[in-house]
Amino acid sequence: MKILLIIDHFGPGGAQRQMVELACGLKQRGHAVEMFVYFPQYDFFRARLDEHHIVVHERPSAAGGSIGVVRTLGSLMRGGEFDVAASFLSTPGVYAELARVAAPGTRLIVSERTSFHDDKSAIGSLLRRLLHLLSDRVVANSETQAAWLKRKPWLKHKVSCIYNGVDLGAFRPNDSIPNTGAALRLLGIGRVGPEKNLLNLITALARFYDEFGFVPEVGWAGNRDLSHSGRLYSERIDELLGRLPSVGQRWHWLGLQTDVPGLLLQYHALIHPSLYEGLPNSVCEAMAAGKPVLASNVCDHPMLVADGLRGYLFEPDDPASIAAAISKLANLDAGTWRNFARNAREYASINLSVGRMVESYETLFKSLRAGGVRR
Repeated sequence: MKILLIIDHFGPGGAQRQMVELACGLKQRGHAVEMFVYFPQYDFFRARLDEHHIVVHERPSAAGGSIGVVRTLGSLMRGGEFDVAASFLSTPGVYAELARVAAPGTRLIVSERTSFHDDKSAIGSLLRRLLHLLSDRVVANSETQAAWLKRKPWLKHKVSCIYNGVDLGAFRPNDSIPNTGAALRLLGIGRVGPEKNLLNLITALARFYDEFGFVPEVGWAGNRDLSHSGRLYSERIDELLGRLPSVGQRWHWLGLQTDVPGLLLQYHALIHPSLYEGLPNSVCEAMAAGKPVLASNVCDHPMLVADGLRGYLFEPDDPASIAAAISKLANLDAGTWRNFARNAREYASINLSVGRMVESYETLFKSLRAGGVRR
């Protein structure tokens, strides 16, 4: 098949990583894969595509703005004789659906990569989902988002879920178990924005200190949100850490990390306190590395973590609940810890491999090309 994959850029984001994995996996399966981006200056993952000799079409958004992007994409889809096109993320999906008007012969999949909780406007949300009438299939990367989309009458029969994929060869378990609760090292990964819920996590750690007299060491990897609201949120975080030295002295900002597999080897477990998610790469990768996970009880986290089987869940808006989950992990005996680690790796191997993700998309593409998917 000849396949076009559409996204905004190749910067260090979860959706970008997943699309690059998909492109390379499809190319390895013998398909002709090309890509389209409109912010080519963000090229964190570009080298991987070059290694696989994947053609990338670029249309800088500054050259004609959104209309220019849609026109260029429509012309590419119309003239490229692609069997199927697929987009990741909201804005690329809008561009792809509008461009599809000029190329009705190209089958189109759009993929939503976050939660409906992230919608900023009810009207905007409705209009964006109405545009899905122009696509052949809508793929969510979480079961909760897929279920929410299916409640829209016009989407009921065209929504499916495909989980993210992790390179199981890159993420390998090690036998890292803290000797005592005070030695526990927790890792958080993600862009530092309000949805990551760090204020409640820090408050929970202070509560934990008041009760147990120590704070686990916490490293947080990820860039800060540079939007106005993001900067204000970062200031509140820094102010809170300054007021709570028991936590601030054990908290480490790690910035953007390129070697996540190596980073995970330095920590005992992942903590992920987000208020909402699509399907977080960090949770999937931690499980592939055989790390227990502490996660908020939202979206697909209960399915991923399975409270008491691969980690523990907590209520994200309740610092006492977060502290209790940390306490349960800190007090695990070695045998139970190894069971958690083994369960996490086993779940990732069965459900979260790159091969499974690529095969799922390939099957969907073939079905679309054969006319086997209802519109």
